[in-house]
Amino acid sequence: MKNLWLFAFLLTISCHGFATEVKYIIPPHEQGEIENQIYFEYAPMDILDNASGESMQTLLGTYHSYNQTIDGDVGIHYAAWLQEAKSKLTAAGYQILFYCDKDCEAWKYKEMTDKGFRKEVNQYAYCCSSSNKDIAYLTATKQQAEQTYAISLFANGKDDDLHIAYEQLVTRDEPTSHVSVDQGFKIEPLDFSSFEVPEPDEENTADHPLLSRFPGSYLVASSRSDFELYPLITGIMKDDKIPNKMVEGKVTTLNYRIDKQVGTYATHKNYLNALQAAGFTVITECPAKTCGNELLWHNYSDTVFKSRHHTNFQNLKSRSNYYFFTAEKSTPEGKIYLSMVSAQPFNTHPVELVVDIIEEKSISQANLNINSDSLSKAIAAQGKVALYGIEFDFDQHTIKPSSTQQLTEIANFLNEKPEVALYVVGHTDNRGSYEYNQDLAEKRATEVVNTLVSQFKIAASRLQPVGVGPVAPKAANDTDGSRQQNRRVELVLKAPLFL
Repeated sequence: MKNLWLFAFLLTISCHGFATEVKYIIPPHEQGEIENQIYFEYAPMDILDNASGESMQTLLGTYHSYNQTIDGDVGIHYAAWLQEAKSKLTAAGYQILFYCDKDCEAWKYKEMTDKGFRKEVNQYAYCCSSSNKDIAYLTATKQQAEQTYAISLFANGKDDDLHIAYEQLVTRDEPTSHVSVDQGFKIEPLDFSSFEVPEPDEENTADHPLLSRFPGSYLVASSRSDFELYPLITGIMKDDKIPNKMVEGKVTTLNYRIDKQVGTYATHKNYLNALQAAGFTVITECPAKTCGNELLWHNYSDTVFKSRHHTNFQNLKSRSNYYFFTAEKSTPEGKIYLSMVSAQPFNTHPVELVVDIIEEKSISQANLNINSDSLSKAIAAQGKVALYGIEFDFDQHTIKPSSTQQLTEIANFLNEKPEVALYVVGHTDNRGSYEYNQDLAEKRATEVVNTLVSQFKIAASRLQPVGVGPVAPKAANDTDGSRQQNRRVELVLKAPLFL
């Protein structure tokens, strides 16, 4: 290697865990700035190995590379620089396998180098070279004794600066690392039964009889609604839409913590296998990557369950460590649905298991009608009475036939008290806009008045319809039960001033 381009350019660097003397076949230009250097004792390198660039070969050996930027003021043209490198390599006995300095196809070079450790050095050179302009590159090899010397050289003339990505590899036999393998190693069977419970259950929490708890777990919260509407997830979120179906019945929510060593997948699989063995059918199942970002957060954000789940679903994204599934089982008494997520926010934290069990059933209808005597007593005591025996079609002001009994009791009261005049006041919950609810409440109150006048022959002058919509709730609008309390008709004494 007497040629200038082949002298050993010595430079001590530290990269990728090694401190070594770098011997570059083509050393960096003295007027350029080195952006990056990589060295490996033993690594693979692919190079284009024919003039058409249609094939490549893989060589194994000692790898060195650098990326260098030479300011445009130095006045080195990228094509001229590569031509000079080609001439000196040829003179030194190298065979030029591939060469291009005009209208080059940058994708061939990128396809070869845009992966693994090679991307780290080459990205500086071809980051701005998606087109075929201002680029040139070559590959070359030389056989010496039993070793092959290989060079991959890329030049980019973007913005008049010269960007160089240089790689070299000298083939060698694979070095011995003295790694040993214990041939007597045996896989120990998993046994979670030995885990101890690190903390006691929170007060006023309890398991559900359907499920036994995971060994070593404890309850941090539990809740139950005897009748609630539940949004059961039935598929994966797409285009910001979550496939779900509304089921209703008794809903139990359990929040467990489980030893961090168990992990989310083992928790997920243990419960999934146990439920399937018990006759449950999986509706949907997904890991974090497939579930996507905030699937659970979006599904429960406008429901009462947002406060009952003691895991921060907003932080469960596609790169989080969690698994989720829903399942169902038909029984003679009705269907049982189950939703379960096992999550681990950090690997130093315990696994958080959140379970919702929904026992599907229809709500038992209580007798909500108030008789005429009770109407009289309530109005005498409070000046008003709230009625739930008057029912309307969903989002309509049409009175259901089931309301006849309550309307009859109102008419009886008015016939018994001919001196009484009433405001008939319509109330709604707060779902939907104020204007919509106000209009609906007034239409419902008017419909009650019209029915009493037309069917029960009550004088219209004794009844005045009023709609107040959502502005006078009896309870918070946070559950279906509370919202049901707010959807009512009230009779308010208009005349005389009191009974």
